[in-house]
Amino acid sequence: GEAVVPVANCDLREYNSNPKEQLLLREFLEYWREYIGNGHRSPRGCLYLKDWHLSRAFPEQEFYTTPVYFSSDWLNEYWDAVGGDDFRFVYMGPKGSWTPFHADVFRSYSWSANICGRKKWLLYPAGQEEFLKDRHGNLPFDVTAPDLRDERIYPRFSQSQPPLEIIQEAGEIVFIPSGWHHQVHNLEDTISINHNWINGCNVAFMWCFLQDELAAIQREIRQWQDPGEDWNLQCQLIMKSCTGIDYKEFYNFLKVIAENRISILEKGLDEESSSRNNSKAAISTLGMLHAVFDLKRTAKVLSSLSANEDFRKLDLTSLSPSPEALLHHMESAIDTAML
Repeated sequence: GEAVVPVANCDLREYNSNPKEQLLLREFLEYWREYIGNGHRSPRGCLYLKDWHLSRAFPEQEFYTTPVYFSSDWLNEYWDAVGGDDFRFVYMGPKGSWTPFHADVFRSYSWSANICGRKKWLLYPAGQEEFLKDRHGNLPFDVTAPDLRDERIYPRFSQSQPPLEIIQEAGEIVFIPSGWHHQVHNLEDTISINHNWINGCNVAFMWCFLQDELAAIQREIRQWQDPGEDWNLQCQLIMKSCTGIDYKEFYNFLKVIAENRISILEKGLDEESSSRNNSKAAISTLGMLHAVFDLKRTAKVLSSLSANEDFRKLDLTSLSPSPEALLHHMESAIDTAML
């Protein structure tokens, strides 16, 4: 009850999200009971506990295990290794709480498991969001708002497909592909577990997303100043503040994933690691061929990163090993494993 949790007010808008405050869990639960007892109304508005890093807050507890289908999870594998963050969340919200229209961080996959309650999902396949932008290029906050039908504001809305609508029941899991924008409404009092994750099947989407983000930043700030000596570094700093990662950290992300798989291919996995609920055990469960697959996908993206003009303009002397040395080690491990 003394845990501090992030709580959003679904009745208010702050830029393109709901404003958040920090509450003690017991305070939120007291509010929730009162909200239900008052016919799902409150002068405080509709509050939604979301993006709670429960696993990170209580690392000694094992609240649940990740379904095997989602266990190749590079995002959480990386941030578990370097510390400071994770992409495992608990959501707890009353009937009527909701999440505005968005796509997930780094254009990752996501999965959402309902512990109890019901959700309504409105999903648009990747690319459809282009038809939902207003005349200034901004995405809508709420895709159910009547304003979207005003051609003066949203000139291409009539070209969009209707969203895929899903009603998610208790005990069901929804999978969201990379780049699919979505909006979610709680039809009942609901508790869910949500993960964002990336693996060999969509890491190329992450790399494309980062390139697009950097290009947008470069276009934006070129209007305000001439490129100087620190131009590339400034663009990287802005990208990290906007997205949470820059090109050098993306290299380190690929390095951690690659080195974990190289270690398994070269040394195998000891029984103690196999028995744990961690990333190396997950790789072991998926098998050696999956580790080879991961290395091949990582090598392909790393080759593209190494050849990227904006990456090569950065000071790469702090990277150890160098991208070229890491790529050579990866290719050698793949060749040896396939013998």
